[in-house]
Amino acid sequence: MCELQRDIKFEDAMKRLEEIVKSLEDGNLSLEEAIKLYEEGIRLTKVCNDILRSVEKRVVLIEKLNGEYIQDDITDDIYGGLGQKE
Repeated sequence: MCELQRDIKFEDAMKRLEEIVKSLEDGNLSLEEAIKLYEEGIRLTKVCNDILRSVEKRVVLIEKLNGEYIQDDITDDIYGGLGQKE
């Protein structure tokens, strides 16, 4: 992962992902441009997922320290109850 993407904020990554999706949906790109944007989108998706996993771990730790261990509820909220737990 490049240095820029390692330091990118979640909100900035999501905004860029939205821009990429719009550009791809517009369909005014060459195949090469579309592939490059798609590749960037995949990298940003991984960055966002990594950030969300890190935040989830922090929340679980905070809840554990406060005696309110609720990991299953947090995981269900994050993944929409789809059973996508790691």
